[in-house]
Amino acid sequence: MTNRLRIATLGIHHETNTFASNKTTLADFKRSGLQTYAVQRGQQYYDMHVRSQTSMAGFIQSAEKHDFELVPLIFAATDPAGTISNEVFETLGGEALEMLREQGPFDGVLLNQMGAAVSEQHPDMDGELARRVREIVGSDVPVVMTLDLHANVSKQMADMTDALVIYKTNPHTDAIPRAHDAGDLIVRMATENWRPAKWLEQPPMVIGIFQHDTREMPMKAIIDDLEAVLSQHGIVGGSIGQGYPWSDVYENGLACYVLHEDSAEEAKKAARWIAERAWANREELYKPVGPSPTEAVEYALEQALLKPDDSGPIVLLDVGDNIGAGSSGDSTFLLAEAVRRGARSWLQTIRDPEAIAACLAAGIGANMTVKVGGKTDSLHGEPVEITGNIARISDGRFEDTGTVHAGWRFFDAGTTVVVESEEGPTVVLVTSRVGNMSREQFYSLGYRPEDFDVVVAKGVVSPRPAYQPIASEMVTVNTPGATSADMSTFNYRRVRDSLYPLDLDARYVHESGD
Repeated sequence: MTNRLRIATLGIHHETNTFASNKTTLADFKRSGLQTYAVQRGQQYYDMHVRSQTSMAGFIQSAEKHDFELVPLIFAATDPAGTISNEVFETLGGEALEMLREQGPFDGVLLNQMGAAVSEQHPDMDGELARRVREIVGSDVPVVMTLDLHANVSKQMADMTDALVIYKTNPHTDAIPRAHDAGDLIVRMATENWRPAKWLEQPPMVIGIFQHDTREMPMKAIIDDLEAVLSQHGIVGGSIGQGYPWSDVYENGLACYVLHEDSAEEAKKAARWIAERAWANREELYKPVGPSPTEAVEYALEQALLKPDDSGPIVLLDVGDNIGAGSSGDSTFLLAEAVRRGARSWLQTIRDPEAIAACLAAGIGANMTVKVGGKTDSLHGEPVEITGNIARISDGRFEDTGTVHAGWRFFDAGTTVVVESEEGPTVVLVTSRVGNMSREQFYSLGYRPEDFDVVVAKGVVSPRPAYQPIASEMVTVNTPGATSADMSTFNYRRVRDSLYPLDLDARYVHESGD
């Protein structure tokens, strides 16, 4: 009888917007809008995910499939925000590495990362964690890292792991099958003493946020090319890193990664084929589009008068205040237009702890005037004054067992207050920056977004699984903010010297020069 494999899993999961003013500190990891507990250790890490649709849920299923012992060490994840403090990485990363030392030896390590984490000391925080893990377990123990499609994949990530496995979908709905892929690979490596040949190709180009939906062209073409490569003889894995535009790091941009049974040359050939085809289409893959806030609100209100009553709301996607990409959650550009135009059937969230405190002091049922939003920085508009009834007060916790971006299930918006304003809009004030990825956020408060003419979702692609089924139309709005679709509005210092579209004359030269 053979001994069961022991495979550890750990992760520090964060999407870092280096242009956001709200830095990410250790205090931010004490709670998360995406999980009941921002930091999970041991059995709690298992329990939080076993009934979710996350990567860890896929690891658990893979352990059952292959009959290996999955040892959950630590998983830390909080809401996307600004640069991570060095204290976070050294404290949580240090704890994870100590667990890895003390609870080993292991036959493999599954790293559960996001792929766009940036700390004060380590611009490639994911790669640095992988390096430290490798230092502990040595070269003989397989290490596989799962990543979000928005990863800025680094050479260090590729070099310090034996395989990278990245979501193929955006909206992210395939965390579990990709985790199964990671499990299949690591078990084969551990039992057959085999390692795949690998190649990472990084053409100097960024994919614009308006083109990130993998179900639509032109991004779909890249995923189709990946699938074509995966069907080739000898190819045992492959991924696309779509990139995360709002991190000022060298690796910012598209990554094409291929695993071959035994030939690095074949892996390189396949990865370059995908990369070259994407490069040839770079202009279509970065194209800021969409109406301005003024144009979008005018259009939405006009369409609301024309659409049938049962056709569902017009959903405005607030690009510049994309909470899932690290923005503040308190942009007021759309709300200000709605108030100015007297929108009567309008539903949206605004993060504003200060306004919430004033509402709590007044109490439920009170009628009061309060200024909401626009308080984090100068990027997201001015506070908007509304007068209305305090209709709901909630602890802000809700759960979604359906299809949710990245598979999250347990959400915590913090203390939540609903103001039904005399100006017209219904404003849900939240404490935490929870992306509008679930309609349950509104259902839990007694509101049905289906019953409103206009709903604002602070995101671009992540809200689509929730709102596309009920929307009569979804409109991406080119709003300003920390997640603006226009890269020229940010001051990049660490990216490659020549990166399209920051340099329209950028040239794609292969690393080896050929």
